[in-house]
Amino acid sequence: MIDQIAVILFGATILYIATTSRISAFVIILSVQGIMLFLASISQTETLKLAHALFITFETVVVKAFVLPLFIHHIIKKMGIKRETDPSLGSFTMLVLSTIIMSLSFVLSSMLKHAGSNINVLNFSVSLSAVIIGMLIITTRKKIISHVMGFLVLENGAFMMSLSLAPGVPIIVEAGVLFDVLIGVFLMGIFVNNMKAAFEDSDVSKLTRLSD
Repeated sequence: MIDQIAVILFGATILYIATTSRISAFVIILSVQGIMLFLASISQTETLKLAHALFITFETVVVKAFVLPLFIHHIIKKMGIKRETDPSLGSFTMLVLSTIIMSLSFVLSSMLKHAGSNINVLNFSVSLSAVIIGMLIITTRKKIISHVMGFLVLENGAFMMSLSLAPGVPIIVEAGVLFDVLIGVFLMGIFVNNMKAAFEDSDVSKLTRLSD
């Protein structure tokens, strides 16, 4: 029951994060998503070994709910970024697109279930929606810090999908993925700082004026 509530709330955070322009709210929602992923993974502990359950707890609570959001909060505070200004798609359009994506994800998941697939329709639908909406955020926002957070939404969706489809993935594989995510976010943080120093802005459209 707790895991289903957590998945539903995780889905609600996706809709909110797709429509908000407040960067600080984005960070808070990422932290909430980490907690929701932890609660959703609790139900898997009966089939997981103790070491694997402890690693998932570290990955979701420590890294996703605290370390990464705090790191991003440090960057946006340093750069003085408060809002995503002039995104390619407005909030209402993003809400409509996100709702359509979630609806189609539920339809696809139900079709797979009826075809004999052993998937959890709710978990698979929400996780697939998070992956697609994460990509949508990356392609429609202009602030590079929003791209970083869109990437984290995508990764959170991939985490939930892997948890629902293959809970027995070895720890070493999950550790490798987590290490890649940490390195990717830290490198993007360095890039954001350098971009701010060069252009006095973090709008990626500035990059179109790069030349030899």
